[in-house]
Amino acid sequence: MIEKWTPTKEQSEGVVTRTVDFFLDELNELQEELDCPDEFIFDLLGAIRNRWSPESCHSRMRELKKENPDAF
Repeated sequence: MIEKWTPTKEQSEGVVTRTVDFFLDELNELQEELDCPDEFIFDLLGAIRNRWSPESCHSRMRELKKENPDAF
């Protein structure tokens, strides 16, 4: 069985936390500018999340590029 990847404590407290804070700030700003409901932001995040689904074509392409960096 493949072990699930998790960030190190340093990564979690650094780049992961900074990225989450950045996303939250950007989404709050977007919502204020558009005056849109939470549901719109929720659906937008779902569309973004789907790009990282292991079954998505985007995810498969990222894996192919990792395995064959000179092919692309």
